[in-house]
Parts: sequence; structure tokens; C-alpha cells
Amino acid sequence: MILALLACAEPGPVRFVRGGVLRDGTFEAREWQPGETVDGQVAPRQPECAPMWSVELEDMDRMAAMGAPPPGAALAFSPDGRLAIGSDAGSLRVLDATGKTLAQRTIAEGAVKQLAWSQDTLYAGTQSPDAELLALSADTLDTRWHVSLSGDLVTSALPPGDDVYGLYSLPAVFSLQVLPGGDLLVAGVHGWTADGVRKNRARLYRFAPDGTQRRAWPANGPLDGILLRPVVADGVLAFVARNADGPAPTDVPVSSLARLDLDLGLTWTRPFSPLEPWFKEAYVWEAVGLSKDLAMVGFGDGRVFLLGPDGTERAALTPGVPILSQGVPIAASVGFGTVIGDAAYYTTNATNIPWGSADPATRPPSAHPAEHTLHAVGPDGVERWVWHGEQAIEGVVPSPDGNTLLLAAAARDSDTRTDLFGALLIDRATGALVTTCPTEGPAWFRPAWAADGRIAVAESAFTVDGQVKGAYRVTVFR
Repeated sequence: MILALLACAEPGPVRFVRGGVLRDGTFEAREWQPGETVDGQVAPRQPECAPMWSVELEDMDRMAAMGAPPPGAALAFSPDGRLAIGSDAGSLRVLDATGKTLAQRTIAEGAVKQLAWSQDTLYAGTQSPDAELLALSADTLDTRWHVSLSGDLVTSALPPGDDVYGLYSLPAVFSLQVLPGGDLLVAGVHGWTADGVRKNRARLYRFAPDGTQRRAWPANGPLDGILLRPVVADGVLAFVARNADGPAPTDVPVSSLARLDLDLGLTWTRPFSPLEPWFKEAYVWEAVGLSKDLAMVGFGDGRVFLLGPDGTERAALTPGVPILSQGVPIAASVGFGTVIGDAAYYTTNATNIPWGSADPATRPPSAHPAEHTLHAVGPDGVERWVWHGEQAIEGVVPSPDGNTLLLAAAARDSDTRTDLFGALLIDRATGALVTTCPTEGPAWFRPAWAADGRIAVAESAFTVDGQVKGAYRVTVFR
């Protein structure tokens, strides 16, 4: 499919952005103060977040009209400022700082799920029948080597085109991170149904830069479970879950946090019980964080646990747990989070009714007091600040210097307004809103930072009264 590059920054007046000004679409680094006049323009109290350029991806209007989940996009800036974009339609492209396409190809019968740069190599991980890990030339996107994880994870056939959730039945490179020294940490995950039976497979791998598998965990073969949100600091932290049929594995406890060293040796596990009677399982999505001093895990039931380096509990928090409203239990899931130094940062998301606690057609009678909130807490669980807005916030992505948190603003279940989409930048020290970066459609929860402060945000088409609006695109902001 032919992709169109759209210029967004037209020549015009000076725009005051983070760290400088945009003049005729070109960034100029400089200090400025609110009220200062530059070229006849008065500086505002807060910086703008100005679009520099956009690139439209594949046409996903049909999927949006069918009610498919919003497509994701893998985004990664190189150290020299190039942007790699992988789409849910299997395409991959690299663009320079001006938005010019340097290389482009299709690499997957499925989605490009993960991207990571290492010197002159771009690594890509797919969600596809083969669950491929590829090492590509950063200049040409030619394949240097590739490894299929489907031998461990088991393959699944491509779903029919009208299956809006079919992509998620394919095995995937679910996480891809470059370790100090150049090795790769890769998480492979597969959850699928065969002959009416639900099955799981997952495994962590460490690969050398030439594609040689150095080691894996579990060492004796894939896990009958799912590994969620593996993160790396001086070790590896991942949550072990399971939604398969049959007896659970006995060697690694399900619904547990697993801590490994970088050689993938298991150092400890910490199991978690469901929050009864409202929930039947302890489930985690993307709220896992790790530093050398602190570990964090946040649950769909609204709980957060802070642990020490040895797995001992430091604090148990309940920001989004169910409360009764007009006799109906309402909760706010802890969906996203990270750890930076000695502090944890996590979101409590949209109000929900715990599954099975009420008629599925019941709507929450009121908002949970913690919904749409970003929290900052110390290692003892004491709250340092909270930020609350009207946006449906997702993702917590720190800037390269760690001073700013980048959030995505997605669609709200209970609010049809379309002027709340985009990205939000929050000062990590104070919790103050730095600026907002508006997009036409709901933003994907994995925006990306460049070393020079630019950000890339993916957005998707959406429907209003049955009409498809917006587009599947990526915009770079300053």
C-alpha cells in the first residue's frame, strides 16, 4: 500500500515550544520566558506542543467501522534522531528528522510489535504465525538474521479478515530490549484456542547480537502461561499470568511476580491472591516497574504493591479497589506504571464494574474517585503528588533524562468528546502539566521520545455516529 507523508508544520509565526522556538517549521534551541516577545509574538505561560510532521499508515477505516480495537504502532527513535515505525499491518519504515522516508518494507503477516535500535542495527519483533525476531540494516532494512519463536510458542494460522480480534491469537515477540553490552532480552508470548481448548506458551530469551541464543527461561522449555510487561534494570521483572485450560504449572507459580538476574536465573517469585469477592484472579497489564532499589506491580483490581530488591513487601496500596455506588461495586484498574529511582508512577484508569459482580449490561452509576489519575509514590507508599484530568490516560513513558512523563490520551467509554485525544507531558518532580499535544484520534499508549526532546505519537481512526473519523497515523511533535 502506498503511504503518504503529510507536512504539518507550515511556514508561519514563531511558536514557543519546550526548549526553544519553532520558526517557519524549524526548531531553534533557546531560552524564553512567559510574556517575552519574539518576532512580534508574545510567549505564553506554558509551552506549546507543535506538530512538526505526520505520516499516514495503512487504511484501517474498515476495521474501525467493524469495531476493532485501535491498531497499535511500534515507535523507536535512534540515537541520531531517526524514527522507526512498525504498524499493525506488518509494515516497517525509517524516517529522518524532517519526516523523509529513508527505507520501507513489509516484514510480517501480522503486526510489527516491537522495535529497538543498537548502533547500525534495527531489531524488530512481530506478532505473526512465525513470531519472528529480525535484525535489520538500519540504512536499507535488509535482513541480517532472523529467528522464529514459533517452535517454542506454537504457531497459529492467520485469522480471517473479518476477525477483529484475530491478530491477538498469533504468537508474538511481546517485549524486546537491548541490554548493556548489546545482547537482546526478548519475551515470546502466545495465547490461543484450539479445538475449544484455551492454551498458553511463553518464554524469556537472551540473544547475542549475531542472533545466537545464549540462554532462556524457563531453561527446560516454554512456560504454560503468559509473561506480562518484562522490564529491565539491574535484573528482569515480569508478571506470570495464565488464561489456559487445565492444571496450572507447578514449577513457577501463576499470578506471581518473577525476578530474574540478567543471565535469566530466577532469584525470587512473589505470588498474589485475587481480591475477593470481586475478582477471581490477580491480573496485571502494563503496570510493572523496576529499579535497583524498588519494584512495583499494579493490578486490574485497583491494588498496587511496592517491593524491595529481595521481594519483601514495602507497601500495599488500594487506590482503585472496588467501592459501592448505589449498591453497585465500581473500581479503577491500575493499568500502566513505571519505577524511576526510588519512586513509582502509575495510572488508575476508567471506572469499571468487576466482571461477574453485576449484570454485564449495567453501567457504572458514578465515577470512581481515582479514575483517570496519575499517582507518584515513594518507596514507603506515601503519595508525593497526583494528577487528575478529563483525559483517559494510558501509558507512562519517561523522557530520556527522566524529568518528564509522557502519557497518551485515548478514547473514553463514558464521554464522546473528541477534543481530549493526544499526549500529555507531566513534570515528574511536581506532577504539574507541562503541555498537551493534541491529535485528531485516540492516541496509542506507547508514544516515544527522541534524545533531543521530540516525541512521536501514534493515533487511530474512530467512529462517531457510525461514521469513521481520523486516520491511522504517527505525528512527531516538538
